[in-house]
Amino acid sequence: MRTLPPGLLRPLQHLTKLPSVNQAPVCEDVFTSLQPFLSIYLPNNSLSALHNDLFELSNLKVLSLRNNKLTEIPSTIRRLTALQVMNLSVNRLTYLPWELLRLMQQGELKHLTVRPNAFLPIEEAQIAEWHHSTNNKKEAENEEATSGPLQLKDEDPLSEGWAPIHVATGPTVYLNMEGNSTGESPYPNKLMSTAATVNDAPSLREVALRSVGKLPYLEQATDEELAEYPALIVPLLRQAREVRIAGGQPCSVCQREYVIPRTKWMEWWDFTPCENGMKMPRCPGEKLRPLPFQRFGCSLSCVPRSH
Repeated sequence: MRTLPPGLLRPLQHLTKLPSVNQAPVCEDVFTSLQPFLSIYLPNNSLSALHNDLFELSNLKVLSLRNNKLTEIPSTIRRLTALQVMNLSVNRLTYLPWELLRLMQQGELKHLTVRPNAFLPIEEAQIAEWHHSTNNKKEAENEEATSGPLQLKDEDPLSEGWAPIHVATGPTVYLNMEGNSTGESPYPNKLMSTAATVNDAPSLREVALRSVGKLPYLEQATDEELAEYPALIVPLLRQAREVRIAGGQPCSVCQREYVIPRTKWMEWWDFTPCENGMKMPRCPGEKLRPLPFQRFGCSLSCVPRSH
């Protein structure tokens, strides 16, 4: 399959379990949860994108998309809060969505398989700040590459838990009102830690798009209907429609809803225990294998905070 047919998964939203017909009328088991343990397996296809119906399945526990042609996982993955096992290996991913990391930290996700994919090794990436490194403090401040493999130290308190470890943060990319890179920071003399003083008020264009996104008929609007509007605003209306269909898009910093992001950056996290399928304590000296997670901000003040 190259695509998922519209409406194929929608009936699964209403899937439920029924008590056994042989069960006694008065029995404690009768009152157990009727939510199903829903699993979807779609490996070895040619899927290049995922239909929004998939992210409406609140009872989905297992999702396998191994060996497809996916280049990105949409941020709407955040809606699968019951997800426990996910396989994204053998695709064309270069980064993972920040929302997937949140499912590991706050949701039920405990087994995430993402290798192999086309992730950029951290040794070849641009790093703005190291949060966990084998280098000494002076080298980290100079933003030099690590001299050896990243690993937990004996005295590292994080080695006692399974939680994902924030290893590094990449440089912030600032975007214009169309969502395109401006090529440089609009505040070159400001440090990340002082960027919070920047005005975070949305542009008039963004305010208008957020209002349009609340219109009840927007998600039913076809491309032909949108084409009747002035050419300059057609792509903006389409983007607002996509955000509406996806159920909104919250900023990864302040959680405000937005249509067009104004900042983005990569954060490198290690989640080896979840890759192994076991949320178990880490071992001192364990090798870290961080992967990139992309974050978006809704305003120029929504940027990484300096540690």
